[in-house]
Amino acid sequence: MRDRKVAGRYAEALLRTAKPAGTLVACAESYAGVLEVMAASRELVIFLDSPQVREQEKKEVLKKVFGPHLEPVLLDFFNLLLDRNRIELLRDIGAVFAELVEADQGLVRVGVVTAIALPADLETKLRDKLAHVTGKSVILDKKVDPAVIGGVRVTLGDRVIDGTVRTNLDRLRKTLATAQVRG
Repeated sequence: MRDRKVAGRYAEALLRTAKPAGTLVACAESYAGVLEVMAASRELVIFLDSPQVREQEKKEVLKKVFGPHLEPVLLDFFNLLLDRNRIELLRDIGAVFAELVEADQGLVRVGVVTAIALPADLETKLRDKLAHVTGKSVILDKKVDPAVIGGVRVTLGDRVIDGTVRTNLDRLRKTLATAQVRG
């Protein structure tokens, strides 16, 4: 992320504008759609980031490509980014905005890494336990990594709870390496 502080200010401004207008969820979905299109179209990203292209041309392209599918407040927001020469932060602002919308809706995103895909019953138990701990509804970002061997690693914000076999083996290896052995 280029500048999280600046992206955060713009994302908060969009949240404060879209929420009273009753378009917060729609704006979040539309913004995510715009980011998907940009991820698939390198030409669009280059065009929008190019200092050689006039802001008015960029506005016209945004309106033509996305206008019919966007909430007016979101199109106005993109135009504001163009006016302020911050369009290169579009992706960063979108990431922060998605986090803010989730937090506003009482959701928390939790990363979960396991050696094999979690069975449905264990996934439900884990989600319920994390919801109880956080007091929020939990969205699990699941990842399978055979290198963890077994157990689970949970990442909640900046906290990591690592109960994987790999980590425990690494700790044991370090302990044994520093242990003094009498002969």
